[in-house]
Amino acid sequence: MFSIWLPLVLTSSALVFGAIPSHVPTTTTSSAAWMVAVQEFDAFLQDWKNGQTLANLRHPLFDLTEVSAVSGMMEIIRFSGEAHGQPGEITLSFYTLEGDQVFSPPGSVSVARVDEKRREFQVTGAIPRALRGRTGVVQVTFTGEKRASYLLKVRF
Repeated sequence: MFSIWLPLVLTSSALVFGAIPSHVPTTTTSSAAWMVAVQEFDAFLQDWKNGQTLANLRHPLFDLTEVSAVSGMMEIIRFSGEAHGQPGEITLSFYTLEGDQVFSPPGSVSVARVDEKRREFQVTGAIPRALRGRTGVVQVTFTGEKRASYLLKVRF
C-alpha cells in the first residue's frame, strides 16, 4: 500500500481518518468509515538538526510543531507536537524514497501516549544506518480510534 501513496511523499502528505484496505474498491461512496482525505504539504526537511519549526503541519488529531536532533546527537531525530485530546499513540517509522520500510531495532524508536490531559508529545528515533547521509521518509503516525500520518521527506 505504501507504493500507492509514495508519489505524495515527495511533497509530503497527511492521511486522514485511516487507510483504505487494498480489497475495498475506491469507487464505492456509500461507506464513509473508510474514506480517506489527503492534505499535501511542501515539507522537505534538510536543515533540521539545529531545530526547525513546522508551522504548517496541522491536523484535527495532532500537529507537528518542531523537528530537531536530540541534544546535539546527529543520529537521533525528534519530532515535537500537540495532540487535540483524543487518546492514542504517536510513533514514527523510516522509509526509503522507493517506499521500503527500513528496520528500526527495538528500543530505537520512542512511542508517545496522548489523551485529553497529555497533549504535548515528543517522539524520537535513531536514524537507521541505511539512511544516514541520504534522503528518506519519516512517517509520524497517530493511532487511536482514528488514524492519521504525516509523511516527511528528510535529508539525513
